Amino acid sequence: MTPAAQPQAAFADYDPGNPMVHQEGTRLIGLDGEPLRLRGVNLGGWLLWEGWQYGRGGMVAETEMMRRLAVLAGDRAAEEFQQGMRANFITETDIQAIARLGFNSIRLPFNARLLEDPGTPFVYLDTGWAILDQALDWCEAHGLYVILDLHAAPGGQSGLTPSDPADKDSLLWASADAQRRTVALWKAVAERYRDRTIVAGYDLINEPLPPRGEADQLYDLTNRIVAAIREVDPYHLIVVEGGRFSSDFSMFPGPVSGNQMYGFHMYTWFGDNRIEAFSNLRALAESHRVPLWAGEFGENDYEMIATTVQMYEDPANRVTAGWAFWTWKKVPVRNPALVAIDPPESWTAVINWIGDPRRNPPPPPEQARAGMQAFLQAVRYENTSIDPRMLEALSAGWTPASKP
Repeated sequence: MTPAAQPQAAFADYDPGNPMVHQEGTRLIGLDGEPLRLRGVNLGGWLLWEGWQYGRGGMVAETEMMRRLAVLAGDRAAEEFQQGMRANFITETDIQAIARLGFNSIRLPFNARLLEDPGTPFVYLDTGWAILDQALDWCEAHGLYVILDLHAAPGGQSGLTPSDPADKDSLLWASADAQRRTVALWKAVAERYRDRTIVAGYDLINEPLPPRGEADQLYDLTNRIVAAIREVDPYHLIVVEGGRFSSDFSMFPGPVSGNQMYGFHMYTWFGDNRIEAFSNLRALAESHRVPLWAGEFGENDYEMIATTVQMYEDPANRVTAGWAFWTWKKVPVRNPALVAIDPPESWTAVINWIGDPRRNPPPPPEQARAGMQAFLQAVRYENTSIDPRMLEALSAGWTPASKP
């Protein structure tokens, strides 16, 4: 990646009257007025589902998972399972544990469908607001900053599982309606949380993937979202992600807002180019005078995760705003988990069929419902286990401040 050109527009990078987490050049400043580095975890699998996080569920998105659960167990059972996951997968006990382990922040991925039913666009769900409100209250009680992350935008920002995509004609980049809904949703979020100091920032679109050759769509939509947010919230930090899985920021000639940082993701499944990629990203952030934050990394072995954290923490070239590990809790299948869910056998039959219906027999409805209920208990923090080797890897290069 070649760093973008110098900014075309100038934005103040420091507002001494900003009461929220804010940038001061390439640094973040916390609520105490001191430099802040966010060291935290993603809460993946809670308010945005991906089948692989729950066992051998494959690359199956949330809406398709719900459809397949309904096929197995009926519409009512599927809806009750969704409600149960929202009530059990993350509780205050998880938030307390994250703080106790020495982390100071979470990235909270959520699906637009949490707040907006596609059948009633621009009408927001009280049930969704209640979940986000409660999460912020928990984090405030335990001293954890929150980055709110729109992980699946209306229509889907790509055709891939994390975006919970609709049909190709309704994807974000192909649908003016989906874009309007995305802009309006962020305005509603910002209006609701503009006074919440525990909110460290708004992560606008997770891993946006506009069509090849049309990266200007990402730049234009980002500007529209920022303008809508700033109408109601002049203070909160804006987190901008680049294209190509949040690694390419070449479509941004400069900051799109005052009080902004770049959020990048770094995975090494197709080759280890971390040093070169990180060097380019740091050069970009320094050129644009904005903080740099690793919003996602992980899904690898202990050594790779430890050396990545060490790279982020190296005083000579550190990522200035910190990092968030993907992810706090999951069923460990290919890679180890920080917090490991032990899936009941009855659930394994369900998730195996969801992941590959052609190769796995569907469990009978009563068995499927029993497996779903068993998994709702298995995901609760008190029924999981922390992997000490993963915790050690995530502590490389820094000393967590343990809490009671």
